Amino acid sequence: MTATEQETRKRYRSLALDWGAARDNPRKANRIFKTHHALYKKIRDQDVGRAAIEGLLTDPEPAVRMLAATHVLPFDPVRGQQVLKELEAGVGEFSQDAKHTLIAFQAGRLDLDW
Repeated sequence: MTATEQETRKRYRSLALDWGAARDNPRKANRIFKTHHALYKKIRDQDVGRAAIEGLLTDPEPAVRMLAATHVLPFDPVRGQQVLKELEAGVGEFSQDAKHTLIAFQAGRLDLDW
C-alpha cells in the first residue's frame, strides 16, 4: 500500500467513524456525511482512491463498511452488495441503511453523484 493510499484510507475511515458516532445528532451527522461524500467524489476516479475504499470493506466498524460498500457499488457491485447484505442481515444500527441502499441500487435509483 502506498503512502497516498494509506493517507486516503485513513481520512475516509476517520470521517466514516465520526459519522457513525454522530448518528444521534442529525445536524452533526449530516455535516460529516456531506464532507465524507465530497471526499468520496474526489477519490472515486483514482486508482488510489478506489483501492482505499475497497480496503475498508472488511473494516471491523459497521459505519465504515456501510459507507465503503455503498461507494464501491459503481466499480465492484458484487462485493459492495455482499457487504451490504451482511450488514442488512445483522441486528446493528446500519441494517436498515444497508437494506434501503440495496433497494435503491438494485432499482437503479442510487445516486452517488450529488
